Amino acid sequence: MGFVRITALELISGAKNQREVGLIDRLIEVYETIPVNDAIGKRAYGLLKTYAKSNGLRTFDSLIAATAMEERRTLVTKNRKHFEMIYGLAIDIPKY
Repeated sequence: MGFVRITALELISGAKNQREVGLIDRLIEVYETIPVNDAIGKRAYGLLKTYAKSNGLRTFDSLIAATAMEERRTLVTKNRKHFEMIYGLAIDIPKY
């Protein structure tokens, strides 16, 4: 399961209706899929150990953050509170 697929699962869980699910399907088609490998899995595990109890980090969010970190990418998200506490994670909060 790749990065975009995990992100899609996270987005679909927050979709308000079937129309939004369709929009998510179209959105993820244009993005590269990054496979979850051993390094990403280990990083996600470490993030959960560090932030799950103290900050409420959840499994999908840990995998998304770990993938961005391992791939040296910036995570673009409107969900600041789920990611801002992660040391070393580059995040961009869009203004739209």
